[in-house]
Amino acid sequence: MRYLIATAVLLGSCTMAAAAGGAPAKSAGPVQTARLSGGQEVKMDFGFEIPAEYARRAAEGIERCRKGKATVKVVDAAGEPVAGARVRARQTSHDFLFGCAFPSWDISKKEPNPQDWAKFEKHFVKLFNYATTENMLKWRYLERTEGSPDYTMADNFVAWCRKHGIRIKGHTLVWGTSNGGFPDWLQKYPPEEIARKTEKRVREMVARYKGKIDIWDVINEPLHLRWFEEKMGADYEVRALKWAQEANPDALLLVNEFGSQWGEADAFSKHASDLIARGAPIGAIGEQHHEPPRIATPQQVFAMLDKLGEARRDIHLTEIIMPSNGAQVESELMKGNWTPETQGRYYRYLYTLAFSHPQVRAITLWAMWDGSSWFDQGGIISKDWTLKPAYRELDSLINREWRTNASGRTSPTGEFDFRGFKGEYRIEVSEGGRTAKGTLRIGDAEGGEVTVRLK
Repeated sequence: MRYLIATAVLLGSCTMAAAAGGAPAKSAGPVQTARLSGGQEVKMDFGFEIPAEYARRAAEGIERCRKGKATVKVVDAAGEPVAGARVRARQTSHDFLFGCAFPSWDISKKEPNPQDWAKFEKHFVKLFNYATTENMLKWRYLERTEGSPDYTMADNFVAWCRKHGIRIKGHTLVWGTSNGGFPDWLQKYPPEEIARKTEKRVREMVARYKGKIDIWDVINEPLHLRWFEEKMGADYEVRALKWAQEANPDALLLVNEFGSQWGEADAFSKHASDLIARGAPIGAIGEQHHEPPRIATPQQVFAMLDKLGEARRDIHLTEIIMPSNGAQVESELMKGNWTPETQGRYYRYLYTLAFSHPQVRAITLWAMWDGSSWFDQGGIISKDWTLKPAYRELDSLINREWRTNASGRTSPTGEFDFRGFKGEYRIEVSEGGRTAKGTLRIGDAEGGEVTVRLK
């Protein structure tokens, strides 16, 4: 018989937060009880009161899709099992991508100024393991003068992300709007030359950052903006995606859109499926969320994700931004205004539902700090660097409630089992004055396992 974990790790609950080594944030909304299919009851805070069927679906989804089993085997110098050894497993990173857009700043200059940069860096690194280039790689801004792209800002940003272990998504390669999507000088060329220059851009960008930026929004908003389609033909998306794949066969390539919450999910899913059927190497589909400040119901959120999932690809929520500026809320879930508290409740709500869906692999905000947000008070930190409730809610979810720390003693066969959130773990083992360390990863494959040798 194997020993059970000494400190229970319960899904979405205060018990879990305590086991993770930190107190949960003050409840954003009413705490609800959801019963899992195995009979276990878990308490969850969704920010808003939601119907029991969706609370249960979210709880089941997180338990089934975001966690896995791990085994630590402890042996002595001769390779024999060690019973009763003390094991501590502390999660050090997430597999799931929790991201945020990064402003067009030259990090080497500590923009916007050294004082603000120091605070921005501190809060960004604490919360996010994933960053999207907001404007610095958009064609219009990168290559203002034809033939003279300036990579200085992007190169410094890439080096900073690699230093902090932050994965990067490049945004965006082909976007059919003159408002940031492509440079003015491109418009003077005939269609065949536009196609040639677009191919050159896609290949050069992806190849330049191969191994450093391995996730790309290749096509942005193709259902709403058709300039490239008009110039290059209906097959421009397939061609662009193939150019990117040829430049970096290991890259995850996305088509990014908006509007799926509000009735356009079927059109986007069918569009993505059609591209895939025509050979487009799409690895994930991206859905934006900086739309008018409406709150979708749980039924609408899950219906959107299920419909997008019909394309049989991963889903990334890519550009989430909601205000805290007092605007009126449009919602069936609540009445009132977009106060900082409402913003915090909304992010807890949306993140929890999205995190529970099996095909969602990344969630990205479009602004962390009000001082760099294009949307009025769209950040989760005020201009004076006061942390808003939204930052604290996400900190609680990412760094406490969805992070596993487990401890206990090995069984007579020298094994300690636990179930934890997917990611990397640091393992510490001690017994009779002997200590040893190891690492373990819980991934999508069945379970994670490590053998630690006490000498």
